[in-house]
Amino acid sequence: MNSPKLPVLIAGILFFTSTHAAPAEREGSYRVIPLAELNAPEEVKQRYRAEIARDQAKVKRVSNGEIPSIAEMSASLPELVSSSAELHSQLRSPPTDLQPTLLGAAELIGMQPSGALDGAGYTGLTRFYRLEGIGIVEFKEDHFRTPGRTITVIAEMQNARVNDVHARLDRVADSQGRSRATLNWAGENKLYTLTATGEGDVQRKAKVLQQIAGAVRD
Repeated sequence: MNSPKLPVLIAGILFFTSTHAAPAEREGSYRVIPLAELNAPEEVKQRYRAEIARDQAKVKRVSNGEIPSIAEMSASLPELVSSSAELHSQLRSPPTDLQPTLLGAAELIGMQPSGALDGAGYTGLTRFYRLEGIGIVEFKEDHFRTPGRTITVIAEMQNARVNDVHARLDRVADSQGRSRATLNWAGENKLYTLTATGEGDVQRKAKVLQQIAGAVRD
């Protein structure tokens, strides 16, 4: 008998699609649960417990080269969509308005549809900004209400708050002075990821991401 496929854990979030056919009207869901309530074999839970224990460090040290330089990132950025009409035609829902955030005044340097592709378009959008004093900030949004989709967050792996909801903050740095901060959280309909990469203090990057996230609305 084949073993059931297990969801993939990314930043304390489990992504998977329902294995049974869901009615067309049943929208996707997002939930936060304790690890003890996760429907998974004990060996899988043990693997997650080990990851939780490793995550106790506030800032992880990584090998040189793991964090790309600004030049490397700039060279691989997607092109900007030529018009708002073209962009809206590719997306399942309108993009989040970032004008009220710090990114509203930043330089938009890259953009591409992302997430899953269904009959109504892509479920998400990824935008890249150049933010002075921080580096390159990636803002990724993904509409999780797509029918049949389930996103589960393990409560013990959340270590921050955004607008009084659970969030996950990761900080890494290398010995060359490069650093990266990543913040994951969910609104009413979308899952968000903010990533700041560049030279300098990772704690400052983390604070800026939390300021941006606090001003984001679905």
